[in-house]
Amino acid sequence: MDLKDSLNGPVSAYASQSYSQVTASDSVAEAAKAMKKAGATEAIVVGEGKPIGIVTERDILYKVVAEGSDPSSVTVRDVMTSPVETVDEGSKVGEAIAKMSRLGVRRLGVTKGGKLVGMITQKAVVTSDLKKSVPLPELASPHQFACPYCGAAMKTKEELSKHIDQVHLGLGLLEGDASKW
Repeated sequence: MDLKDSLNGPVSAYASQSYSQVTASDSVAEAAKAMKKAGATEAIVVGEGKPIGIVTERDILYKVVAEGSDPSSVTVRDVMTSPVETVDEGSKVGEAIAKMSRLGVRRLGVTKGGKLVGMITQKAVVTSDLKKSVPLPELASPHQFACPYCGAAMKTKEELSKHIDQVHLGLGLLEGDASKW
């Protein structure tokens, strides 16, 4: 499967249903145990049966462990991110990647009819299963770099970056000007 076909594929092909669920009042230690049991890097925080936030391994590491706090005494509410950013299961993979980049997140909840049915992560899209992963633009060809949005071939990574910046995202975004986001 080539890059363009991969990016146009449905999010559902890359979504995982192996995420864990915790409550906002659970301790971070309990959340970490739930994540380990599910083999997931995140836990959806639910309240009244609906997703109200997300807690990730990185949240636990940076907001609890690195601060020297006791994971057993810190609640999920204290470290979770809310709301859970989502994408519909029928959305294209390229749209999900663009949304993750725009929002500065690494995972999105996948919804069907407004209900959470899975998770999609950058890691899953790029590396999880070579039969289903999206090839990175830099790896698409040893002599050319394909634009993930339009398939245009560039000679260098720098040329590709400039092309994406100017044609698809808007001048200045890849140079660090996030004011246009």
